[in-house]
Parts: sequence; C-alpha cells; structure tokens
Amino acid sequence: MNYAAYATLHARHLADKICLIERTPSKNQRRTLTWHQFNDEINKAANYLSKQLGIKDGDFVMHFQNNSLEWLVTYYAIIKLGAVVVPLNFRFLGADVLYAAKICKPKAIILGSEFLPVVQPIQKDLKTVKSYICVGDDVPGDMVDFKDIAASEDTAEAIVEVDDQHDLAMMFTSGTTGDPKPVLHTHYSLNNTAIGNGMSYFVEKNDNYVFFLPLYHSGTMFLWAPFYATGATGTILREFSDPKWVIEAMAEEKGTDVLFVVPIGIAILNAISNGDINLADYDLSSWRYMEIGAQPVPFDVMKRLVETLPCKVSNIYGITEGGGGGTFNLYPEEVLEKPGSIGKPTFGVDARIIDFDGQDLPSGQVGELLLKTNRMMKGYYQNPEMTAKTLKDDWLYTGDLVRADEQGYFYIVDRAKDMITCGGENIFPVEIEDALMDHPKIDDVACIGYPDERLVEIVLAIVQLKDGESMTEDELIEFAKSKLALYKVPRKVIFDKVLRNPTGKLMKPKLREKYTGRKEAFQKLD
Repeated sequence: MNYAAYATLHARHLADKICLIERTPSKNQRRTLTWHQFNDEINKAANYLSKQLGIKDGDFVMHFQNNSLEWLVTYYAIIKLGAVVVPLNFRFLGADVLYAAKICKPKAIILGSEFLPVVQPIQKDLKTVKSYICVGDDVPGDMVDFKDIAASEDTAEAIVEVDDQHDLAMMFTSGTTGDPKPVLHTHYSLNNTAIGNGMSYFVEKNDNYVFFLPLYHSGTMFLWAPFYATGATGTILREFSDPKWVIEAMAEEKGTDVLFVVPIGIAILNAISNGDINLADYDLSSWRYMEIGAQPVPFDVMKRLVETLPCKVSNIYGITEGGGGGTFNLYPEEVLEKPGSIGKPTFGVDARIIDFDGQDLPSGQVGELLLKTNRMMKGYYQNPEMTAKTLKDDWLYTGDLVRADEQGYFYIVDRAKDMITCGGENIFPVEIEDALMDHPKIDDVACIGYPDERLVEIVLAIVQLKDGESMTEDELIEFAKSKLALYKVPRKVIFDKVLRNPTGKLMKPKLREKYTGRKEAFQKLD
C-alpha cells in the first residue's frame, strides 16, 4: 500500500477533523489544515510535480525545508506519486547537499527560501536537477513559487499504487559516526513503523502529537507515523528558542504526546526550576506521555522529568536503519525501577546480543545489538558491500553495544566505534558521562579516547558547565573517583561546549577531530 493512502482515506472519513496545526510563537501565528484540506494540498503539489515537472514513479526529489505545514504537504506529495523523497538535514551546507545529490541524482529540489544561500551557489553543480520549487518569500525567477502551486484548483486524486517494497525515502543518518549514510526505506517499512509505534504507544484518533524536533530525522517522522495513520492530530511547533513555547503548545492545543531529547528536557527542567515556567499556570490535563531518546538519558535527568512533569515519561531507542524511534521502549512505570534501561523491544521487533564471534550472549554480558523487524531499511543505497555488513540473515547489526538483565530489559552501553581501550581495558564512555552528569555544576559532558603512548588511549572528558559555574580539573577528577572505578576516571579534562547534532546526539567524530586531531571518514559513495 502507498503510505500516502492514509491521507486519502482520512480525507473521506475524517474530512472536517483537524489534521495539522502549525504554531509560530514569536509571530503569534497559527495555521490549521483539516484532513480534507491536507489531502487536497498534497494532491495539488503531486499533480504539479507530475504534470508540469514530469516527476514520476521512481524519481528522486530532494526535500530541504524547516518544519512547517508545507514540509508535510510536499513530503506526502512526492511519495504519493511513487517518487522517492530525500529529506535533508536543515544544517546541511552546500558541500553536504552536493554529497547527497551525487548519491541520489535528484530530478527536482523542493526547498525553503531560507536555504537559498546554501543552494544557489551550487546550482551549476547540481547537474541532474531540472526543477526547483521554493517555499517562502522572495522566490528567484528561475524557481517555481510554491504559492502558485497552493493556489491551484487541481485537487484530483494523484495517488499511484505501488508494491510493498517500493522505495519511499532516502534518509541520511545523522552522521555521529562519520559522514551521513543513505538509508533506503520502503512503503512497507513505513507502514510497519506506523503499526508498530501505534501498538506500542497506545495512539488514539483523538490524540494530538506535538513535535518541534526536525522532521527530516527518523525519530520525529517515525513517531508521527502512527498519529498520521490513525487519523489523529499533529501540532508543529516551528521554533524552540523559548522552552515555554512547548508548554504553551501542550496546554493550548490539548497535546497528548511529545518527544524530547536530553538537551531539550534539561532546558525545560531548568526553566521550571528557575521560575521562568510555572506549570500551575497551564491546563496540562490532556498531556499523557513524553518520550525521550536519541541518546542515553542520565538517571538524574530522568528522575527530575518524572518528578516534575504532569505526564508519564518513557525512555525509547531506535536507529534510522531499524525503523527510527520506538523500536525499544521503557514504559513509565519502569523508568525509575530500571535506571539507564531502554526497555524491551516493541511491537514487531526481535532483538539479540552477540559477541565478536557472532555467538549469543547471556544476560549481563556486553555485546552488539541485533534487530529483526519489518520496520527495517531496505539497505544503503547503491552500496551492497556496506549493506551486506549491516544486514545479515535478516538481522540488522546496529553497531550499538548493549547488555540485558535477567528480566530481559536492555541497556545501551555505547557505540562500538566510541569504545575506549585503555591499558587493555575496554571503557564505555556512556557510563562515565552518566556518572559525571550527577554533578550539580555540569550541564553536559562527552568522553572520548585521547592518544597515549603507554596505554594506547586515556579518557578525555569535555565538560560543559552550567551558566555562572566554575570548576577545576582536579575537582572534576576527584568527583569522578567517587563514582567510578579508577581505570574509568578521566585523566584529561577540557572545559568547553559539548558538540551535539540537532537531535541531541553527541558528535563524537567531530569531538575527536577537534581535541585529538583524529579524522574519521565514511567511504563516500559514487
């Protein structure tokens, strides 16, 4: 089934129900679309792409926008035609866009006008791109103004029937372990993601999913999937410079569910603790769930969230290759009983832990996490060698090091590539980062291996202090000694800003390059 068919279905049966709400708090703006209007807007865009630009089944279309109603309208328009959407990270520079274009050879690009300074200087190098559609103001003369498409009256149903394994999206990974990898998902995998997350998170038709993390990222898009498939509502918050805007959106739009990452959670907790947000001022009775993920969640942060927020808090895990957010879930009643756990596999997901020889490991031992699910990627586009290393005998090798306890709860230990080898001992940075985050002066921390002639590597801690705080290296090390085995204690400390990507993940390759001079390069594709 074409994944865009849910919009067509809901336009018939839930025509006047609100599908999407868009809030721009700094401008005090609010826009809405019913399911009928949403499907009409999708069809207008799809018909223009097809009839005017010649976009057809199997063509690649780049998608370079910030979250908005138009983001979702154009995304579903592309896949409705059987074309393949290529959503790009909003922080991509010209070189990144060229890298992605070299891989997918797009026939068209739909971009927000805010990205014109990125795209215009490289237009001459985008050899396969025949058409540009620009969403926003001050549209250049050589690009199609999306407002003209939105003004069209061609709302004829545009859906193209596709088989289950038809390509739907090329999703570039967030690049925490090298250059972004092109993950190919199908209509089958997205449909199964919608079903799996819907069954796991109890999504209902009258729910309202509030999202402000970038839609290009699989965690946000795949957690939106069950709300879309069920015919529920989604609220797009276009900005996050003020944590109060999230709380206002949850209250005013009767939000039921929201996804946080650790930096967002900390920002909101800090705003509550310093009095910038008073939860008593808001009617948050509709707020049922908050999921947090994309990185290990320090127990202190999780405990504060549970004790502070007027909703149930769950910890989730997922990777783009495995169907995005929500392949594991630790339910609210368990988050304080199982500190640090990501929970158990969710609906339709099987998991194993293996050693370096491929043998299954018993509880308590650390090994690589393998997944088997119908949500899984088709493979890395035009890279059979890398695909074969990642997908073996229907199992996805995640590269994440985990352990499981005797009750079957899983715990992320670290990324295999991030493990530090010090004097023959394997050290997992996440454990150190989690311990150091207990210090009241520390806002964020990242640990990496630092080259050492005698020990091969020692632990380097990059520590970001809270505003107005100060700390010495000796103070940090003494605190670490009170929390960790001696061989895990950082031997080198740098006080600096911790680098994270837009979804909150630590950018370990960039940190290693910045502080050790080590460069890591993913093999770019032809």
